[in-house]
Amino acid sequence: MKKNFFALSALVLCVGLSSCKCFNYQKDTKTDASSLLDNAIAGNTSQTTTDLLGRVLSYLLGNTTSKESIIGTWKYSSPKVIFESENILAKVGSDIASEKVEKTLGDQLERVGFSLGKTALTFNEDNTCSFTFGSRTYPGTYKYDSSTNRLTITDAFGVGTVKCTACKNGNELYLLFDSDKILTLINALGKSTISNTSAASILNSYKGLKLGWSMTK
Repeated sequence: MKKNFFALSALVLCVGLSSCKCFNYQKDTKTDASSLLDNAIAGNTSQTTTDLLGRVLSYLLGNTTSKESIIGTWKYSSPKVIFESENILAKVGSDIASEKVEKTLGDQLERVGFSLGKTALTFNEDNTCSFTFGSRTYPGTYKYDSSTNRLTITDAFGVGTVKCTACKNGNELYLLFDSDKILTLINALGKSTISNTSAASILNSYKGLKLGWSMTK
């Protein structure tokens, strides 16, 4: 009885999501809420449909992110794992990503010096920026292409030019990388190679994931 009630509730929620403009969901986009609901109804995750949609990149990119909206100082909040598509979400499973990959990623970021509320990235209107990391602050420049959500940062991470996907989700700013790229960045920030081979293996295990972190003002 409970299972049937959950399935009916999820179906009603699906209809609501597909008709509500605030979720930026359109039938002709790559994000198909019904597939996410099917996964939830199957019992593969305990998360709500809204939470699941918030883990899909194509859904997040439906939110408007402009250069003006990222101006200011953002402070590190948490590691973040995002699925490139709903198909990857269904295949990998959100619990695996949130509990295993995010914990591993968070441990590695902390190991090289990321600190909650202290590690900060500042974007200025004149395309200059700075990254405060531990006791160091690196000045640099940036370019943001709102049509592709592509953020290019030069020198501010102290490692030359870094490219990532940047998008806002509510009051959070996500900086997202391919797994091999974030491993390179972590190693460069730590001035070393990740010694824990199992950590590197976990971060590289799941194709179709974007890894990074969220920041808040």
